[in-house]
Amino acid sequence: MAVNILFFISLVFFALASIGLLRFPDAYSRLHAASLGDTLGFGLIIIATMILVPDLINRFKLLLLLGVVWIVNPTTSHYVGKVALLRGNWVVLRRGRTSKKEGGETL
Repeated sequence: MAVNILFFISLVFFALASIGLLRFPDAYSRLHAASLGDTLGFGLIIIATMILVPDLINRFKLLLLLGVVWIVNPTTSHYVGKVALLRGNWVVLRRGRTSKKEGGETL
């Protein structure tokens, strides 16, 4: 029963991340939604799988995989956002108003 609940909650996180990719106005918000949704959804799937796996060595491998993903996914998202900022990607402050992150100029 707990495994089914964890799988369902992970699907909710993945669905919310997908909706965030479609609905948010700029690349930074979309990147944030995708990063959080994927990390939390994947974490819950690994925890549910750890409950299902009977032996200790495979649980340890899943725990290692979870640690790697929890380190790599936010780091990769940070670097993608930094590259977007360095290449001059616009940040949306409100609907209809945009501003450059570096200079603070409003258009």
